[in-house]
Amino acid sequence: MELFKPEKIIIYTDNSSDIKAQEGLNINLKGSLLVVFLCTLAVMTIFEVVKQILNPSITIWQSHIITILFTSCLSIIIAYFAFQSLHDAHRRLSEELKKRIAAENLLRKSEAEYRTFVESADESIYTVDLQGKYLLTNTRNLERQGISSDKIQKKIVWGSPFQEDTLHFSALIEKVITSRTSLQDEYERQGRSFIRQLNPVIDPESSEIIAITVISSEITERNCTEKALRQANKKLNLLSSITRHDINNQLTVLMGFLSVLEKEEPDPIHNEYFLRVMTSAKRISDMIQFTKEYEEIGVHAPIWEDVHSLVDLAGKNVHLGKVEVRNDLPSGMKIFADPLIVKVFYNLIDNAVRYGVKITVIRFSIQKSGLNHIILCEDDGEGVPIVEKDRIFDRGFGKNTGFGLALAREILDITDITIIENGEPQKGARFEITVPQGMLR
Repeated sequence: MELFKPEKIIIYTDNSSDIKAQEGLNINLKGSLLVVFLCTLAVMTIFEVVKQILNPSITIWQSHIITILFTSCLSIIIAYFAFQSLHDAHRRLSEELKKRIAAENLLRKSEAEYRTFVESADESIYTVDLQGKYLLTNTRNLERQGISSDKIQKKIVWGSPFQEDTLHFSALIEKVITSRTSLQDEYERQGRSFIRQLNPVIDPESSEIIAITVISSEITERNCTEKALRQANKKLNLLSSITRHDINNQLTVLMGFLSVLEKEEPDPIHNEYFLRVMTSAKRISDMIQFTKEYEEIGVHAPIWEDVHSLVDLAGKNVHLGKVEVRNDLPSGMKIFADPLIVKVFYNLIDNAVRYGVKITVIRFSIQKSGLNHIILCEDDGEGVPIVEKDRIFDRGFGKNTGFGLALAREILDITDITIIENGEPQKGARFEITVPQGMLR
């Protein structure tokens, strides 16, 4: 990680406590010396007075020898306590020094691990201030920019030679500052595609944004692959569309000739055969229609759609007769799903009306289940036999086309939404659509 350092670094730290401690130490030292001096003076004075009182006839040389011996003993006592205090202070300093060395080693190790992590990344990682000036960057970004660290020190991200990116990047910075959240942005430069994420750096003390960290990855190869896949998918869809059109044309001709033959030879013996052929032709037509609907699944990116509105829209496209649709889903609640999800609700309502027999009402509601939500579709019809519960979602199973519920399951599976039937036979069908956490808001 290249960290830009000015010629003179001024570090502002709160060292008032250290200054006060040093001043206190100086005052204590001066006071201690004064106390020692006064105590020594008092002791020596008392000693001389006592010595003269106890032995008035002592000679001057005897007095000097006794004084020297007493002074030496007193000095030893004072020195002992002084050296003991110094020893304790040295021990405390040694322990503090060991702690600081350990902390510095830990910090140095953490910095080395962080530097290794950032430098080993294939992404460009850099931090800019609120004016867009580089504060730090990794080597990968320098390589992509094609300049050295000493030249990038005073460089502004949105300045020349990338003048076309000036207003856009400046707007991104303002948006991050205003929203105080991260955001992603795709951009192109010199024929290459990139995606970058801008993250605010917030001062823990003031809670103000002081810088922006940017992580930029090249996605040129990914975009080319996606473009190639889209082109291939477009060609496959075109081929599929042409094939369906041709097959439908041939089916129309076939069914037309069958109708003519049935009218010209109204032989009761052949009526059953004509009916079977017509049924097979209709089945083939339904399969072709299913392939058309199926190829549209997953083509467009999932979107947020109002669930209440989806049910209302689906209900309007089904011939309900006397059946009532009760939509108890909250208005404004949105689900993240494939744009074809409206077909899911359409198929549920259509199936209920077709096979419910005694059905009078279809009700949509929602309930919480742990971290998930369950959208319920319930009716008061005949329900689904137990032996068919696991098969009704199989492609081709059913009395009509047999593709409706299979298509519904595939549409929901795009965003990991599941569907099961959990009703009681003869009491009505109950479809449970389980929406994972984060897919409903």
